[in-house]
Amino acid sequence: MADLPEGLLNAIKAYLKITWQDEATDLEVTGYINRGMRRLQQIAGASLDFTEEGQPRALLLDYCRYARSQALEVFEKNFEAELLDLHFSTQAPVIDALTVIASPDQFGGCAITVTPKADEGNNYVCKVGTNLELPKRLEICFPENEWTLPDGKWAFWDGSNISAEAGQQIMIVEVNDEYGAERAGVVTV
Repeated sequence: MADLPEGLLNAIKAYLKITWQDEATDLEVTGYINRGMRRLQQIAGASLDFTEEGQPRALLLDYCRYARSQALEVFEKNFEAELLDLHFSTQAPVIDALTVIASPDQFGGCAITVTPKADEGNNYVCKVGTNLELPKRLEICFPENEWTLPDGKWAFWDGSNISAEAGQQIMIVEVNDEYGAERAGVVTV
């Protein structure tokens, strides 16, 4: 029982109206909690925080209620909308990957190869800097300059070579027509 987040067992027991102290009951409820956390994280495709009030905790409470009532076979059907929302809310920010390869050219720049190619109607923007973090999916990456690359700012990228110093990173982001990030990748020079 030590592997549960602090206070979670007592919160679930209170929700289930279990007011007595009994090691066998605690062990049974701990099993519900562990299986519920594992299943909900599997559905979400990400780690979830069950210690804070919110959708993951609410779903765990109901999972345990269904488990205690021996009705788990209908839990996912009855909570289908909430489980889909949980999945989409954790997966939406995750951006698809671009593979970015930089090859030095004879002029001190880098020839950049990006795969896969941009979807029809999408374009690329780029940024040069250090400690660059990939944008979240659909995060706006509006280019501030036509073709020049001030450190840490977005610029349009048409496939031409990019100037970067050793140790710097080059990030390429595929953006949609509203400059929302669809895919991204980064390479260190």
